[in-house]
Amino acid sequence: MSGKLRRGSRIGKYRLEQKLGEGGSAVVWKARDTIEGRRVALKILQPAVVSQHGREAIEVEARLAAQLDHPRIASIRNADWIDGHFVIVTDLALASLDRYPRARRSPMTALRIVGDVAEGLAYAHDQGLLHRDIKPANIFVYEGGRARLGDFGTARLAPATTRLLTEVGTFGYMAPEQAYGRTRFASDVFSLALTAYELFAGVLPGWPFEWPLEGAARFARRCPAPLQPVIRKGLELDLRRRFTDAIQFHEAFAKAAARVHADAARGSERAATRRRRRLAPALPPDPFSLEMGWFRRRYGKVLEAVYDCHACDGPIAESMSHCPWCGTTRNSFAEVTRFPLVCPDCERGVRPEWSACPTCSRGRFESNGRKIPGAATAERTCRKPGCGAPIHRFMRYCPACKTKIDRPWRVEGLPPCARCRWPFVSRWRFCAWCGRKNTRAMDVTAVRRSERPR
Repeated sequence: MSGKLRRGSRIGKYRLEQKLGEGGSAVVWKARDTIEGRRVALKILQPAVVSQHGREAIEVEARLAAQLDHPRIASIRNADWIDGHFVIVTDLALASLDRYPRARRSPMTALRIVGDVAEGLAYAHDQGLLHRDIKPANIFVYEGGRARLGDFGTARLAPATTRLLTEVGTFGYMAPEQAYGRTRFASDVFSLALTAYELFAGVLPGWPFEWPLEGAARFARRCPAPLQPVIRKGLELDLRRRFTDAIQFHEAFAKAAARVHADAARGSERAATRRRRRLAPALPPDPFSLEMGWFRRRYGKVLEAVYDCHACDGPIAESMSHCPWCGTTRNSFAEVTRFPLVCPDCERGVRPEWSACPTCSRGRFESNGRKIPGAATAERTCRKPGCGAPIHRFMRYCPACKTKIDRPWRVEGLPPCARCRWPFVSRWRFCAWCGRKNTRAMDVTAVRRSERPR
């Protein structure tokens, strides 16, 4: 399929603009409806899927999904055979949840998204329809930050007698009983609860799913207290202790979320934090905290590392493309940046006078036309003839003309990275600028308190 459909080609009235993803069952494209003048998402089934299941079975699947009419479910605008391909047309989302780092950085954003998906899934279960493949890639975020559950292409009406189904699903988010071919409504609940846990904990735990799961400490710290027992019940291995379906899960989640909002309105969250601290056992500082404290004192100011990584809580700077401690590239600064605007691509702060993001250069925004003001903190000016825009430390591109900064930045006392030649701290696990792995970095999990850096 990929050899026939390419950027710029047409399928029916739709012109393909960008491939958003490809899997074993379908290819998803961003496309423009040349008749209505709107942009949509096209899910185009792979020929092998059509050959395996047949036209009739595929049409039945699409018909079942099209019956779902709910604001928290991605609605199907059209499903049809076009130029020999089976095409499902839906509204174009801002991003799927796995490419929406704001949900991992902001607990309240994660709460809202999980609540939206739980509401949509409860409606589907009430209609007797299982999803069977709930994961971040199948949850879509739209304008306003509201989420919808999509890709019901693997769903079928559950038999009224047993409520059991077999096959499909995604390993990693699949409930244990689903892996053995005994899918239930409670299996969808497990997958959604596991997705919620990953958002708050910053890590996806695996089998045997015994508490405490990986990342349990961060989950307890970031997930609002009223929601924690709801998510834990959704992750119960024993089906008798888990929510029977998403209707029960949504009711419990909505009640807990209401408590969270009420506590915030009354300002009681600070009191709850004090109670948790009183009840928590006094533990010595862990090696990672000691290491990060040392780094902040020594290099935090000069490297502008004043933020925390959403995945490991290590100190990072807005100009860094990689977390130097865990290597993730999915940090969002939309809610913490000191700048007035945010780049829609990398979610780092930008100024209204800029016509390009100095970190990624890809941001789809336009300058307000005013001259970029000079500043005492600017260390260079753009070398491109006729530009001369002020360049601040650690910028990768000129914010006026997108010219790449050719001279590596230097910091006194720090050696250059062997690959990119930008400043490098020997204790980093990864280069914060190019992502090169530092095989000589000491493992902070092995640091003893007596070895605290001086």
